[in-house]
Amino acid sequence: MSEEPLRKPTSPTAHAFIPGPPFDQSRIPPARVANVNTTSIPAAIELACQAMGRVFNPADNGYPYMYTRIWPDGWLGFSPYHGAIQLSGRHLDALLAAEDALGVELDEDVIAQHAEGTFFSLSAGPLPCNHSTPGGPLTSVDEHSIREAVHGLHALARYRKSDRAVDAAEGLIADVRRFWRAASDWDQDGLQAAYQLPMTARPTFVEGVGRAIGPLTKLYSTTGSASALALAQELAAHASDRFFLSDGSYDADRLGAHTHSTTCTLSGMALLGSVLDDTGLLRRVRTFYDNGLRVIRDEVGWVRERHHPNFHPEQGEMNNVGDVIETALILGECFGDLYFEDAERYLRSQLLPSQVRDLSFMDETPGGDERRDLRTRLLGLFGFNAVYGHLPLGKNEVTPSIDIVGGATASLCVAHRAVATTSGGVTRINMLFDFENHAVRVESPYTCGALRITPKVAGDIAVRVPSWAVVGTIAVDGAEAGRFLVDGRITLPAPPVGRAIELELPLAERDLTIHHQHHEIGARLRGDAVVAMDDLGAGLAYFQPIN
Repeated sequence: MSEEPLRKPTSPTAHAFIPGPPFDQSRIPPARVANVNTTSIPAAIELACQAMGRVFNPADNGYPYMYTRIWPDGWLGFSPYHGAIQLSGRHLDALLAAEDALGVELDEDVIAQHAEGTFFSLSAGPLPCNHSTPGGPLTSVDEHSIREAVHGLHALARYRKSDRAVDAAEGLIADVRRFWRAASDWDQDGLQAAYQLPMTARPTFVEGVGRAIGPLTKLYSTTGSASALALAQELAAHASDRFFLSDGSYDADRLGAHTHSTTCTLSGMALLGSVLDDTGLLRRVRTFYDNGLRVIRDEVGWVRERHHPNFHPEQGEMNNVGDVIETALILGECFGDLYFEDAERYLRSQLLPSQVRDLSFMDETPGGDERRDLRTRLLGLFGFNAVYGHLPLGKNEVTPSIDIVGGATASLCVAHRAVATTSGGVTRINMLFDFENHAVRVESPYTCGALRITPKVAGDIAVRVPSWAVVGTIAVDGAEAGRFLVDGRITLPAPPVGRAIELELPLAERDLTIHHQHHEIGARLRGDAVVAMDDLGAGLAYFQPIN
């Protein structure tokens, strides 16, 4: 194995946060927030979609804001480090997926504004560029945003049949091919000569172009683009050869401290392996998931934002949690139900509860658009949460970023589709959420007291049995469930279409210790949902304290 070419630049996101206006640092937050969601994926998606239509900055040609603050006061801000495409690419990916997966009604003006932001960022050439002042010109080519560019272009191509988006994506791929080589990395001098702009290259391949494997795979699946597939395969081979090694180890120096880049590259490799039925690539993903990923994620799916000794160890990022859930869902299809159980636990115990659904605690301060009506506009965000709440221990402000709502929501759309899947005459209930599609209606034991399944098409039904369930306590329409067990699932052969089947499935309670860098955090789960958790006294917690 040859050595990876040395990259020397410091990641601009390492110190990218722009402080908001001064605030009262002595304020004590309330202990807990209200309206915490652990049960409904559609409710989370719908609220997040509303948020993504309310964050346009009139001082920046209507492109989205990047920064926010929700405690102790509300504020929206511009980032000189993240171009319009960082926001709009992710938001198009999420909004249009929500429309397709759930029938969420979208405002076409919102889609048009995000499309405008996307194409503005690509206007200096096929590769995405950043602008450093509100309303100002493009100032640098941004390697980190190649992923977001392909996400947005794919969404426009798939859901709006945009030829312009297809052409832009093919041009972007051609310029990656023109200026990047696995053996020699970026030709930054040649790129600067072509674009008349400097390049912002990231410290590692994983923090840069490697992030694009997933959206390139989606583009190939939608358009049949041979160039998208070829580049995705080359990037995945490079990632496997140099970064996600056969021992499954995690090394922040090798992968990069920005953990979202690690998790989204991993989920992209998983998607490519799934689309191509590449068992070797899927096993490589599984090895890292089972081993190295444990360094940066905990027992309920929280993932730290940055793995660096000088960065806050209790600050996570919900983009990362979504990536891990997407990876787990693919591994569940390939390697068994324990990965589906991971996905459901991470959804119920971390991603869903972390959404901002209550802002009664936030002060509204007079000002311009950056202060306007924020108790409404900022509902639905996801951000940089602690495992126990919005406020990591030792911090005195809560500062989500607007791009994260896009990534988290896109992952929720993937999760919603995976609740129940039908193929080969069998409908498989993979997670125990309320759900309905053309084949089945599922009423969850978390909301209805029992699991009720109503078939809508002919065929068998196979229900995942969680590892915490006591089989002897499960009943199927009053009959002992044991006789229905086939390969670890409760399998119902050809149940009558239109008649509900009721499974008594008691949600067992258990205590769990969550291991973090400086703390052990107690949690109590009912089924896969947290009902109580230690909050270290930080405030703005999701759950009642365990004691």
